[in-house]
Amino acid sequence: MDKAETLVVQRLKLGTVFKVILTGNIFGFAILATVIGIFSLFGAGVIKWNDQYITGFKGLIASPFIGIFVGLIIGIFTALFTYIGLRLYAMFKPMTIEYVAYMVDPPPIIKPGSF
Repeated sequence: MDKAETLVVQRLKLGTVFKVILTGNIFGFAILATVIGIFSLFGAGVIKWNDQYITGFKGLIASPFIGIFVGLIIGIFTALFTYIGLRLYAMFKPMTIEYVAYMVDPPPIIKPGSF
């Protein structure tokens, strides 16, 4: 089980907020759209672009790109409003962030004269 660590920060930078929210939104919407694209592969009219339904193999290919586009647009607005809200929150008190540290194998310790 991963051990969570705690960090107290005054505020998060704009780039960090955008990176976290856009990454989650883009991958999440791309996966959801791909699942919907699988439905369109079997003839379901679930993908609509320019007032025309895209079905079959074209729907399967187009769906991840539509998901990325939708995730990007929604993510930009979400990240912007989140950043504004976090800036307002930071004016009153610091934030506590819980995270799991990235563990890299430590380099081997070489004792003098051991080679």
